[in-house]
Amino acid sequence: MMGPVLISFTIINWYCITKKDDLTVFEKMGAKINVRLGPHTMMQIKRGGYVSTYAREEEEQHRKMTLSIDKQQAERLLNNENNMADGEAIKH
Repeated sequence: MMGPVLISFTIINWYCITKKDDLTVFEKMGAKINVRLGPHTMMQIKRGGYVSTYAREEEEQHRKMTLSIDKQQAERLLNNENNMADGEAIKH
């Protein structure tokens, strides 16, 4: 009797629930004993986040990329200023 329930649980939890979905009760129960029972990472589950955890992670990645681009642009501007101070032409 428990076999079909266990198989259904596995199929639903791993194949029908994506990382963008909310955490499931099974994932929360598994986190208490450090067992991953779904598509979300243990860090996401222990953080207690829902879809917002996915959005937060994407926002973090976007912010990191933006910061790295800003650093590259700042370095380029500094190099251009140094070149102009030395009397060299700006090369693109």
